[in-house]
Amino acid sequence: MLKVSFDFDATLSTEHIQKYAKELIERGIEVWIVTSRWENVDNYKHFINATNDDLFKVAEDLGIPRERIHFTNMEDKWEFLKDKDFIVHLDDDWVENKMILKYTKTKAVNSFGNSSWRQKCERILKRGY
Repeated sequence: MLKVSFDFDATLSTEHIQKYAKELIERGIEVWIVTSRWENVDNYKHFINATNDDLFKVAEDLGIPRERIHFTNMEDKWEFLKDKDFIVHLDDDWVENKMILKYTKTKAVNSFGNSSWRQKCERILKRGY
């Protein structure tokens, strides 16, 4: 089974990327959320009313089980992805993407200000079939 991961903030938190993730799930592709967020919300003490409820709500609406949500706790995402068999990771952070490309076999696609992100993901997925 093909596996794809999505960053959450400014990526899967947006409606148009949620629609794409839903399409992938309907096509039988395993979708994950890999986020830099802290899993333990106590680490957000300096923020008012900070929770991960928004992330969990989107995951539930899309049908992404909680065991497919990985919090890196502000560590680089490539460290989680390096020994996994993810085909593609979609993220708005060019630094994260650059490190994922350098240190893993996962193809990173930039979602920020990039209108061709979907086409790039599809090309990568077609090669992965």
